[in-house]
Amino acid sequence: MTTVGLTNGVANIIMQLSLPPVGHGVSESRVHSGSPRRYPLKRARTTGQYLALSVMGSDEDRAVMREAVAEVHTAVHSRADSPVKYSGNSRELQVWVAMCLFKYYLDQYTLVHGPLDDHTLDELTRAAEPLATGVNVRSSEWPQTWADYQRRWDETLPALSIDPVVHHEFETLSDLTFVGEAWGSIGYALARVGGPAYQFMTRATLPPEFRAMMGWDWTAADERRLQRVLKVLRVLDTVINPFALQLFYRLYIADFRLRRRLGRPVLGGLHVIDTPIRDGGGLRRLARARLRKSV
Repeated sequence: MTTVGLTNGVANIIMQLSLPPVGHGVSESRVHSGSPRRYPLKRARTTGQYLALSVMGSDEDRAVMREAVAEVHTAVHSRADSPVKYSGNSRELQVWVAMCLFKYYLDQYTLVHGPLDDHTLDELTRAAEPLATGVNVRSSEWPQTWADYQRRWDETLPALSIDPVVHHEFETLSDLTFVGEAWGSIGYALARVGGPAYQFMTRATLPPEFRAMMGWDWTAADERRLQRVLKVLRVLDTVINPFALQLFYRLYIADFRLRRRLGRPVLGGLHVIDTPIRDGGGLRRLARARLRKSV
């Protein structure tokens, strides 16, 4: 884990959702209780807990999370008017998602410290298996060598594309305007302050082939700016050492275990609505107030 990991989350989401069934599954989501467009802090917590448990949790922790994720994903499925067929619990789709999550760690590390050798990549590939088994992928379906991982990654690339509707959602994620859908004027104000820098880092940490699918350019000036940012982040990494960064994961795990002990749903209550989130379903009070003012 590095400080770059604080900036490349949306870039990784774009990679995951560039597989059309995954992208449309999220775009058409009616799971109000788990939407970052309605509960951004809650979604950040639950995603962080999934990653923390995959990396540092116990088998018991992972089993509980696996059941909770499967329950939520049961509510994610295509309908008659969906552009493509999908199921939230499709192991084939979840393998791709897990492969992208693995790259979340690889990309942030190599940007700061440089490339890894094949032996280390083999070890890390095997160690990354809980990222997949946590979403009900069988161990046998996860690549056990870096060469196998790279082969499967390359085989999937031709199937990737970004629909205009999904593209718009990526834009609002990358510039943080999605927070405004949950928090109204407060969220949009935060997006104006932090959105440009976060959007730049999303473009910067997105691999070139995905950047091309988004229609984003990358200039020599952009590259020079990125290298300046990385110099700062490398310094921060020596100050905020890996043990300090791991503290966030330990806090996520502690919160997860406390929720279990108190008998609370680890992902919160499941609330599914009729209208897709992207079409305005389940707007929260602050966002509704802003909408009324604009009408």
